[in-house]
Amino acid sequence: MPSPTRPARSWNPPPWLWLTLLLFLAQVPTLIGHAFGVGTGLGQFGETGHGRFVTALLSLVQLLPLFFLLAAALALFAPRARCHFVERRYGLLPPDHPLMAPAAGAPRAPGEVPEPHFHDQMAAFLHEHAPGTQLRFSTQAGFSARVYPGGWRSTRVGVFASLVHLWESDGEAVRAVLLHELGHLRHGEQHVAGLGSPFTALVRVWPYVLGGLVVVPVALLFLTGNATAPLTLAEVVLVLFSVPKVLLLVVAALWSAELGADRHAARAAGADTLVRALRRLEEGDRGGPARLYHPPAGVRIWFASRAETGGALLLLTLLWPFALLAQLLLTMLGAVPAYVLLGASQDRAIREVLALAHDTLTADPAWWATLAVVLVWPLATGVRSSAGARPAGSGSSRVYATAVLFPAVVLLVGLLPLVSRPTGNVFAEGHDGHATASTGVPSGGGGGGTPTACPSASAPPAPTRPPGLPSFARGGPKASGDAAPHQPDGPRTFRTLKVTSVEALSGSTAQAQDVGDRLRGARWTLHGDGSLSADVTDVPVLRGSGVDGTTRWFTGQRTQHTGVGTTTTWTEARLVVGADPSPRLDLIRAATLAMRAVVNCQEFTSTSSTAQHFSLTLSGQ
Repeated sequence: MPSPTRPARSWNPPPWLWLTLLLFLAQVPTLIGHAFGVGTGLGQFGETGHGRFVTALLSLVQLLPLFFLLAAALALFAPRARCHFVERRYGLLPPDHPLMAPAAGAPRAPGEVPEPHFHDQMAAFLHEHAPGTQLRFSTQAGFSARVYPGGWRSTRVGVFASLVHLWESDGEAVRAVLLHELGHLRHGEQHVAGLGSPFTALVRVWPYVLGGLVVVPVALLFLTGNATAPLTLAEVVLVLFSVPKVLLLVVAALWSAELGADRHAARAAGADTLVRALRRLEEGDRGGPARLYHPPAGVRIWFASRAETGGALLLLTLLWPFALLAQLLLTMLGAVPAYVLLGASQDRAIREVLALAHDTLTADPAWWATLAVVLVWPLATGVRSSAGARPAGSGSSRVYATAVLFPAVVLLVGLLPLVSRPTGNVFAEGHDGHATASTGVPSGGGGGGTPTACPSASAPPAPTRPPGLPSFARGGPKASGDAAPHQPDGPRTFRTLKVTSVEALSGSTAQAQDVGDRLRGARWTLHGDGSLSADVTDVPVLRGSGVDGTTRWFTGQRTQHTGVGTTTTWTEARLVVGADPSPRLDLIRAATLAMRAVVNCQEFTSTSSTAQHFSLTLSGQ
């Protein structure tokens, strides 16, 4: 017969916290390489540098969960260091510390036995239910009680001021709270979660990361009118959708652990006592979104009052698998606008996303791990009914069957050849340039499974000159002809007085105006060898191609390589130095960007061109 002070063994949720941590750690190398590759590659596009700044921050957003999860893994191997940090941070002291000594009471009558101090009563209660567990007290507010490791094989429970005050009026409610903390010891959850855990710290800081490292810089990007906005926006969409994807699995695992601990407390202390404690502690809870690592008090109260029902058991068991499915749906929702922003038609984007979901289900080991865990967990824990064939507990046999059936059905749908990746061009006809997509399989999310290796980013070859560009009529001899162009006696310098006209031959007017703005005040040098150079990066060194009296013709070309893109700029110029009253310079500038980008483990190659015609008025120096 079970002890009257301890609940009988029953169906408990699988250790989703540990599974989440292991799945994250398994994909750390790939995700780090993917985040650096995407951020570095996309950040090199554009001429104003704003795209580089924004995508660097987006890469930091993608990497930040990995830093927290790596810290959580390292904390497993340094429990004593975590213990020292926690106790210094929250002022947790042992009961026999002078600052925690009980106040002197009134003198007692001879022979009267003093009532044990509440320190001693709490310590005796913990020793009864979890021998070896140590108590620590803090005068700080904000928490009630939290469990944390004291070492490799020791556990400590920190009790804060609000719980001490509750002891004065409702000691039974305090015992229910302590039983909740002891409920975490069943799966060793104090090593992953609990006080001072980087795992819970991730959830606390994530809402602020979204505002500080995504919303603000992206708003600045569009205010500046950066030309790379569509491409960067595709990455922004993916990062924004990755925020809830990361939180989903972590929060689901934490909530499952908290509700499991609530069930342990409800079975030991009584559901009414636990509900009363939750209501009392809810009055002082002002955590806001940073308290996502605990379920809302209303959810916990509902669950505690129904802890033994089949619905509560099903919620406890399937909370994490449901989050895994929601993560897949968010991946699909984020991929549709990303494909469209990169130039794909809406119909093609939907077909690509369906194929993406199919590939993700078949390649992601998280679903296989989920199925394996729910299959072996009742056998591993040894929880049986009296007949010895099914898990014990009210409705637990149906819970067990549903827990196995849910991931099995999802995997079956994923394995069926219902969708195949469409062939041909990913992008809609008429897109400015061309593009194709690789067959790389994107990751199923920030925390579920190990993705296949992402394609590595590399620069494509230099593009060819766009056809159909206008050209200045050249009346003088060619540099490659029989007569060489006249060489000036020495270098002459000019400065742009005014950009008299800006014409967009291809591309947007805003792009042409942006280049024109950088030509204002530019300094030009006509060298002794007949070449023309400027102190702005938009114009390459121009070689003389002809001369006729006061008119000179120039041509130039420059190719720049980045990590994932190659940009070639062609420029033709006509300089009239004898014009009255000021010299005049006409420019035809064309630029073609050939890009090979890897976004969400999908490889895209594309080319896009812009061309402008500028007329400048110069001043001689």
